[in-house]
Amino acid sequence: MIDLASPFLKALLKHAKSPIIIFKLKPVLVVVEHNDAYQALIERIGGKLKFYDINIIPNLLSDAEKVLLIKTVQKVSELKARRMLVIHPIYSNSPNVKWELEFSPVLQNDGPVEYIICSLREIPQDENDLGHILFELSESEARFRGFFEQAPLGMCVLKGPELITEYANDNILKLWAKTRKEVIGIPQEEARPELGQQRALLDRVKDIFKNGQPLTINELKITTPVADGYFIAFYEPLKNDKNEVTRVLVIIKDITEQVNFKKELLKAKDILKIAMDASEMGSWNIDLESKQVLLSERSQQIYELESNRLGIEEAKSLVSDEDIKHLTSGIRRALHHRNAFNIEYQINLNGISAKNKWLRTAGKAYYNEEGKAIYIAGAVLDITEHKQDEIRKNDFIGMVSHELKTPLTSLSAYIQLLQHKFKETDNDFTIQILDKINVQLKRMSLMIDGFLNVSLFESGKILLNRTNFNLVELIKTVADENRIVLTSHFIQVIGTKEVVVNADMDKIGNVLNNLIGNAAKYSKKHSLIAIKCEIQNGYAVVSVEDEGIGIKENDIPKLFERFYRVESPDTKTIAGFGVGLYICAEVIERHQGKIWAESKFGKGSTFYFSLPISK
Repeated sequence: MIDLASPFLKALLKHAKSPIIIFKLKPVLVVVEHNDAYQALIERIGGKLKFYDINIIPNLLSDAEKVLLIKTVQKVSELKARRMLVIHPIYSNSPNVKWELEFSPVLQNDGPVEYIICSLREIPQDENDLGHILFELSESEARFRGFFEQAPLGMCVLKGPELITEYANDNILKLWAKTRKEVIGIPQEEARPELGQQRALLDRVKDIFKNGQPLTINELKITTPVADGYFIAFYEPLKNDKNEVTRVLVIIKDITEQVNFKKELLKAKDILKIAMDASEMGSWNIDLESKQVLLSERSQQIYELESNRLGIEEAKSLVSDEDIKHLTSGIRRALHHRNAFNIEYQINLNGISAKNKWLRTAGKAYYNEEGKAIYIAGAVLDITEHKQDEIRKNDFIGMVSHELKTPLTSLSAYIQLLQHKFKETDNDFTIQILDKINVQLKRMSLMIDGFLNVSLFESGKILLNRTNFNLVELIKTVADENRIVLTSHFIQVIGTKEVVVNADMDKIGNVLNNLIGNAAKYSKKHSLIAIKCEIQNGYAVVSVEDEGIGIKENDIPKLFERFYRVESPDTKTIAGFGVGLYICAEVIERHQGKIWAESKFGKGSTFYFSLPISK
């Protein structure tokens, strides 16, 4: 065994002018000692990095010379004989040299070789000599092979019109489900029999050797033993010094995912077109930079225009005067809050106000990376016929409601006369019956008023008679009236402070009556109805809380829609038309307030509305 700590060995290494390394073969090829000349060489070729194992030399070599180095060291170990090797350190900071390495085994009796001494000599190299040129060529080929193998695409080189596979990287071999042994040096048609089904493609590739033109095939469908998919294929001719095509470089990229996504997108587009055609909807797009509106063919027909393009101002001029503010403010709000909009409005055809259409448009803005809105896209539907039917229906409801009010008023007057007359008698039974008839007449009158109000709201004919009044006093008055009618419930008013609002007292009273009536209608007898009035952020907030059956969460957003009623076994026996809460919402909205509800199913509900406090 070598005594690495021997002063004699250290002195020999130190005084040697050539770089010398001693390394151990097992368990790993590790440098165990070296001299100063080797250290200086490593620092020169590797910068400030310090390497202490023999791997620095293989790292400076081409793949071919790495193999040669390992084989040489193995021979020295097996034969116990000296060997020479000349290498070219191509990745060092001294590229124009070659190294002559001499490997000597350290022999210890008849035992196996454990240590090898390597001396290194640098030989300057003439850049113009044939050996250097051949070396550069071989290195270029090595680099090309390295790029070829590491490329993320499928790549191969086909030689001659027979399309003999000369090179093929792992990616394309995986696609072909072949090994290199099965394809290298073999014509494509022989190595890959499945190409017999792609005769037209093979002929086009072979034509490259005649015409010298590159070939690109998009969305090439390929069926292989491992997968089916779509690819984009590039066939690039490689020419010799006589400008003759000798080989074809093939690059294949898998685009299956993109093609499938494109197909799904086209499918969705077709389905959308079918749906829009079936509903007779048109689409539109507003470019906010150019301020141009682009209409689809159906939209053009709806607007009865000759062109499918028009400016924003021209488009606004088609909207009726009473709806233009409503439309533009709705779109501005949607832009500000970055949400969708759905708006009904009228247009004047060809500038003639006498001829108009009702339209419903829905859309959404789209933004760039800086958050700036760049365009708005949406759909439009002609709802003229539906709107006219609705107007006729509302007119009919209004007319019928108005006509029914007259006999009801007369009946109510007769009942009051009878009540006044029988008060002077002891006929308690008749008095009770007349009281019940009066309650039912009031309920019928309230229902008719509801339908009449719906008609007026829809036509926009309802007016607000605003006055300043104490909201708490109104709540107390309405509560007292309902205590007489709803004797089966306990009605309690919480909050006695004066709260003055500027509103239509009668209509706010109707809202309170409606909410209290609903609370009684959907809760058990002898349960509590609590009415509270509070001041919050400049608004008077009124709440009506009950201990009733409650409302499911998915029904709450629909409560204030016209004619909407919650469908459940508990509500089947409860009378109503679904207009009360709709009227409440319309009244409160026209007062610039808000209305909403909170509920826990089976535990009761609370309805709220807010009104601005009078200043």
